[in-house]
Amino acid sequence: MIIRVLTEGQYRLDGNALAELDAMDDSLLDAVGAGDEQQFAERLRQVVELVQTRGKRIPDDELVESDLVIPAPDTTLEEARELFAGYPRNLR
Repeated sequence: MIIRVLTEGQYRLDGNALAELDAMDDSLLDAVGAGDEQQFAERLRQVVELVQTRGKRIPDDELVESDLVIPAPDTTLEEARELFAGYPRNLR
């Protein structure tokens, strides 16, 4: 799966890392739904870190369509509410 982290670039992620991301992503959506800013910020940091450390960076000059877009690391809870409207719970 190709994942874009806004303002950070694209990464190729698969296997166990993708399953971990799916679980973390649900936790992130739960924090958004609960309006918990602190939990949201921590979960977003964890999601971005997982993608950056477990994914393979795609060079900026390589054009590949993203399967999933993750908000920028400095996204606020209010911005996330708008971004996640209609977002799928299951990534696979």
